[in-house]
Amino acid sequence: MKRGLTCYSKLQALSVWIDQEEERSRLTREALDDVDAGRVIDHQAVQAWADSLSTDTPLPVPR
Repeated sequence: MKRGLTCYSKLQALSVWIDQEEERSRLTREALDDVDAGRVIDHQAVQAWADSLSTDTPLPVPR
């Protein structure tokens, strides 16, 4: 007997994938809106913060 996805399982998997893609698209649009509005954190500030995490005096989280 061959094992495989039933038609229902395939539809269910497709539905999950569509939901995930819609969420990914929504989050991307939200992120682009943040960029357009200037709600960003400088990359160098984030890098300096990340580099400081392995030191005795880590920097505060950049905002």
